[in-house]
Amino acid sequence: MTFSADLAIAAATLFSAGFSRGFSGFGAALVAMPILAILYGPVDAVVIMTLIEIPATALLLPTVARQADWRAIMPLGLASLVTIPVGGWILVSVDTEILQKAIGALVLLFAVLLATGWQYRRPPTLPVLAGVGGISGLIGGAANMSGPLVVVFLMAGSNTARQVRAGVMAYFTFSTLLRAAVYGAYGLFASSVLWLAGILALPYLLGTWTGSHLFKGVSERLFRIAVLLLVAIMGFVALLW
Repeated sequence: MTFSADLAIAAATLFSAGFSRGFSGFGAALVAMPILAILYGPVDAVVIMTLIEIPATALLLPTVARQADWRAIMPLGLASLVTIPVGGWILVSVDTEILQKAIGALVLLFAVLLATGWQYRRPPTLPVLAGVGGISGLIGGAANMSGPLVVVFLMAGSNTARQVRAGVMAYFTFSTLLRAAVYGAYGLFASSVLWLAGILALPYLLGTWTGSHLFKGVSERLFRIAVLLLVAIMGFVALLW
């Protein structure tokens, strides 16, 4: 396979990943990571996805600022800042295959739980918020797959589709820049990675914009079904990849 063919495949994949991000607020890693890892290796794939998330986060920020429940998201985000560096260390120091399969099993477990209609009735306490944020940060730093746990947590409450989507996107405003800083500190920003991230950011942003516009007018039921399917598929991909 030639480099130009690799780049074309990566660009098409990133458009699809951006569409998922714009529509549901998460899921880009589900779509992109397996293909990027095959093309460029798992470490470079994680770094590329993190870098292209920076302009996408800026694109979605106006929606996030208006619709997110910041009182719930703030503890999640702050807790993730503590554990993301640990996840970065895992990425560069440990074989992440076992971790990835464990993440996949956990995601599937919560997807099944949500599919049964389970919800928690009480407002989440600060320790619960900090715990979810900390685990999500660890997973995000190690495998760039923190979205499913956050979205499952938000959907288990009484949040609307808009609040879930905005909440996940708000969470990424905390984690994306720190992940980039951690990976830079570990020396993972090779010139080839920066070049690829710059090129692939364009189809990713186009996909994000398209997904964001198609989200408007989607019913609560359709959104919930789409997100549950996405979470379940993400768990299977993590288990099998």
